[in-house]
Amino acid sequence: MQLRSRSRDLPPAFALAAAVALLAPAAAQAADPAPALAIDLGGAQLDLVLVKEGRFRQGSPPAEAGRGDDEALREVTLSRGFYLGKFPVTVGQFKRFVEQTGYRTEAEVGASGGFGFDGKGLSQRKEFTWRAPGFPQTDQHPVTLVTFNDAGEFTRWLTQRTGRAFDLPTEAQWEYAHRAGTQTRFYAGNDDAAAAAIGWFKGNAGSGTRPVGQKQPNALGLHDMSGNVYEWCRDWYGPYAPGPAVDPEQTSAPGGDKPRRVLRGGSWLKDARHLRAAARYRNDPGSRNADNGFRVVAALEASAPAAAAPSPAAPAGSARAPRSSSWSTAATVAFVGGGLVLASAVIGLIGVLVHRATRRRPMPGAPPGVTFQPQGDGFWLHAPPHLHRSVLHYRCFVKSAMRRASVPIEPSPRGQFVYTGGVPSAVEAEQIGAAAWAAGPSAAPPAARAAAPRAARGGHRSRERISSAPDVATPFRGYPSAY
Repeated sequence: MQLRSRSRDLPPAFALAAAVALLAPAAAQAADPAPALAIDLGGAQLDLVLVKEGRFRQGSPPAEAGRGDDEALREVTLSRGFYLGKFPVTVGQFKRFVEQTGYRTEAEVGASGGFGFDGKGLSQRKEFTWRAPGFPQTDQHPVTLVTFNDAGEFTRWLTQRTGRAFDLPTEAQWEYAHRAGTQTRFYAGNDDAAAAAIGWFKGNAGSGTRPVGQKQPNALGLHDMSGNVYEWCRDWYGPYAPGPAVDPEQTSAPGGDKPRRVLRGGSWLKDARHLRAAARYRNDPGSRNADNGFRVVAALEASAPAAAAPSPAAPAGSARAPRSSSWSTAATVAFVGGGLVLASAVIGLIGVLVHRATRRRPMPGAPPGVTFQPQGDGFWLHAPPHLHRSVLHYRCFVKSAMRRASVPIEPSPRGQFVYTGGVPSAVEAEQIGAAAWAAGPSAAPPAARAAAPRAARGGHRSRERISSAPDVATPFRGYPSAY
């Protein structure tokens, strides 16, 4: 009792100072994010570096050696800080993602594979994927032969795993982090000799990528921002908008031009000038080349459930809060709870009806017997036996984004599950290249000849048009656009 009475006699100023001292560390921690972040991927670690908000000049001056016409100078303000991967995503990190999700890259599910190194340059072969780019790699090499969508699936996995928003960096975020306060051609200087100190390129890399982290980092501690592999950015490629910009991002492809995504940083296959801070590159988002990789960006704060609002304090001097003049709390809770139960039942009934309505409905324009059933992060494909080993090229919408891919058809009584990375809608068969018909109608079994579409001639084309999918029945020849 004596201690309690003395505590009441403490001066108010002393009590206030003690409270401030106790709260100061928490306030400082909230205002100043950690300079680095380490994410455990289950056998591999992803390191990220803090990049604080600020301003910089994006682009290059007209007299800069090696400058491109698309590098117009502009003042850019980034209003929010972010974490950026210390290195490009490595083979080991991507391997953890694949092992835990079962994901298959577009080069793996496509009919034509990717563009790997054949000893002279990039060429397309079925066996070229992120697992086999045409040169030896370890878990410490940057992953390659990943498309824009493949990189996006990796970031979505990180978001689900950590509760923190991950994505690809915008082009402005990438250049701001690359420069790290510099305005020279390379973050290590203006001469081409500076490129050799910071990155791997055509003049020093040899025949493939090198393990990450072997070259000089920039002032933020970021490695391999120049060379080794090109890195996907979020933006669609287009000219910079004139004038100053705040948090710029090209969210749609400019009209009148082929839609392409931005790639930054240069690569082991490119000359030193492509390693410059302002150098821009672009390619179709479905390209899968042995010098294309990516690095991730993360939000400063992890997502967390909203804290419950505190109950209002009772008025001073009263024994308890006044009782409501209408319903009691218990009655209100019971009414709301009953309403939620009823709403859930109605929603469940609607879901059952929709599921029955869409169950195994035919694909638009597909051959007879080809149906699909959306479920979870993909759909069940049902096809007649004569389509065995044919290649289905399909498109669908996943999270409001168009997704195109292809998959060999393997009929079974249960069906074949096709992974799309999210709940698909509007699935459509764009083309089916049937292996059974490749050698001509006489080579196919009688049942297959009878069931084959009349206009197929080696496959089925939806609406009698040539598919615009990344892979078609004939070898795809479109992607390493500048090699």
